[in-house]
Amino acid sequence: MYIHFTTFLDIRRCLPTVCIFFVFIMAPFAAANDWSRVTHPSKTSPEVIGGPAAGCVGGAATLPSEGIGYQTMRLSRHRVYGHPSLIHFIRTLGMNMENQHLGVILVGDLGQPRGGPTASLHRSHQNGLDVDLWYWLPEKAKKQRLNQDEVENLSAPSMLTRNHLAVDPARWTAAQVEMLRLAAAPDEVDRIFVHPVIKKTLCDQEEDRDWLRKIRPWWNHDDHLHVRLRCPPQNESCISQKSLPPGDGCDADLEWWLDAVAKPPAKTTPKPKPPTPVLPSACDAVIEAP
Repeated sequence: MYIHFTTFLDIRRCLPTVCIFFVFIMAPFAAANDWSRVTHPSKTSPEVIGGPAAGCVGGAATLPSEGIGYQTMRLSRHRVYGHPSLIHFIRTLGMNMENQHLGVILVGDLGQPRGGPTASLHRSHQNGLDVDLWYWLPEKAKKQRLNQDEVENLSAPSMLTRNHLAVDPARWTAAQVEMLRLAAAPDEVDRIFVHPVIKKTLCDQEEDRDWLRKIRPWWNHDDHLHVRLRCPPQNESCISQKSLPPGDGCDADLEWWLDAVAKPPAKTTPKPKPPTPVLPSACDAVIEAP
């Protein structure tokens, strides 16, 4: 197993009740930290195991820090790994953006070298099929790549107005729409998460709305889009998400999201840490592999 409590505590020297409490509280974080400490993918064949919120990936590929039409941000986070199909998707999208002179995509998180939960217990990006892409397409990146300081310290700007009830026309342009369209086009793309107001804007402005079925509303996606791929063929251990409903998604479900966005913010209360996901047993072999 991959939970090592003795890293944190000499169990022989503590009171029984204290030990029990410590193990109960620290077990989830020990498990997550084990995955975040791994420095390289497993030397096995590529395999997606489990789902995006409780899974891992064997034999992951590494996204180069930059390529045609893209540049990777926050390299120090060490989340540039994914199933080879995800790396192929990003590089192809970058080339399509370059060919259409739309700008250079700034790539956020993919996953850890072997997937799994992060130390912060982020709820997705665990099985090698998720990637965050910034909406912002800086003009500078078309002429010269961002330097190391910019890569580490720039933040993705929101595409919405300050009240989050509309897109900001100074930032939201046809280039962002076309990037979303290009990202949604491949068959291997299962869905793309965006802020509900961005989804509403697309519903109102796009004449051809068939491609909007893959564009799904979700919280906190006003500065980046989150692409999730389908389970690759012959990956029997991969767990697919529930199939998308029919239609373009410009319906009552979207109205529910918009109503929630428009509500006054509730009083902030400390959110409890999400529980550590129970990973498939096959992930034991992934984290223990050379």
